[in-house]
Amino acid sequence: MVAWSLPFWPKRASASPMGWLTESVGLFEDARSSVPRAGDARIWRGEPRGLPARIELLGWDAAAKRRESWADLVDRALESNVFLEPNFAIPAAQHFPLAFRPSFLLVSDLSGAQPDGDLVGLTALDLPSSGHGSIARAWCPQQSALGTPLFDRARGRDALEIMFSWFAERQPHLSGVLFPHLAASGPTASMIRAHAVAEDLEIRMLDPHERAILSGGVDIDAMLRATVAPKKLKELRRQNRRLSDQGELAYMSARDQESVKLEVENFLSLEAKGWKGARGTALLGNPSLSTFTRTMTRLLAHEGKCRVDSLTLGGKPIAMGVVLFSAGESYLWKIAYDETYAQLSPGVQVLLEFSRRQALERESLYPDSCAIPDHPMINRIWPERLPIVDLLVATSRERAGAFRTAASREQMRRRLRAMAKRAWYKMTGDSPS
Repeated sequence: MVAWSLPFWPKRASASPMGWLTESVGLFEDARSSVPRAGDARIWRGEPRGLPARIELLGWDAAAKRRESWADLVDRALESNVFLEPNFAIPAAQHFPLAFRPSFLLVSDLSGAQPDGDLVGLTALDLPSSGHGSIARAWCPQQSALGTPLFDRARGRDALEIMFSWFAERQPHLSGVLFPHLAASGPTASMIRAHAVAEDLEIRMLDPHERAILSGGVDIDAMLRATVAPKKLKELRRQNRRLSDQGELAYMSARDQESVKLEVENFLSLEAKGWKGARGTALLGNPSLSTFTRTMTRLLAHEGKCRVDSLTLGGKPIAMGVVLFSAGESYLWKIAYDETYAQLSPGVQVLLEFSRRQALERESLYPDSCAIPDHPMINRIWPERLPIVDLLVATSRERAGAFRTAASREQMRRRLRAMAKRAWYKMTGDSPS
């Protein structure tokens, strides 16, 4: 069975028709599953490879009741992913339109002393309920920059094997599982590839690309001299002086929960006044997205995992960035700027100051830009790259033929979507950034 699919965050009807088409041109995407109802738990117990284990497939509300053990798994995860931490994922799933909410798959090891077992793996899934040869997709909505599942660093390989045993036994209509937006050289992607090789499972690497990152402790001025043309650097300094001529130019960071709450409102307003507001993609223009953003940032700020940075002119923000943190890494989640000052590059100015502060304050962190590939602004300033890949893995050797068909269908869907986007941008002169 196949179905037309809407994007995870459907744009308003007033947004561009082609914008909607390019996001929804999953003409061949598998039908989505029904999300478990409130209080509904799908539980599987087994001993794959002799390991007593339990898998639970939960809706967001039931998963939220496991917040404590989920947060504990975050602390011992093989690879961090702030976008799958409970304080990001639960508000996001809660405010999704019902048809596009994920199911949360929890893997517990029952071999220890804990009566409920130890949570050793967790991912969120778009799990089709039918359709022979269909594929499940690890959840990575538009507001997330990574789709990395959480696995216990000591028992992650066991958790992954248990997960695939469950797919093979309880999801016989599936031919594969897609893990999108993984750090290509990270430990999770490496573990998934190793599992596929060990089990003789076919695997496809889809849409490999890179995005900008910034190494911790780098000398920002030396980096800029090496990466930015002297003429451009001179122009950026001139623009900074011109801004200063109009009033006091200051850089501020909101870190505590109340300050973050206030500055997020300023950020939402600033973003909505710019090109995203005109295009219909600003967070404030979508009640679900704005509610999610407010809830998520406050919850993460309570843990010290969210910061809002602002470049202010005469006390008024002219450029802002929302920064998320997780386990020694940081994510420049969103940037917005006042287009009244567009000729003076306030977005670039706030990025430059953010880079300097990040190097000075948190040298162990490398910021991830969370940007699209070949971003026209940030790629010119941050020279290092994080390779990203989607991994599509067969669920069993016996379904190899169905997997190849599904993989070809997925590749065709992506090609059609890319063609539609290029056609739209060429026709309108618009850009994805």
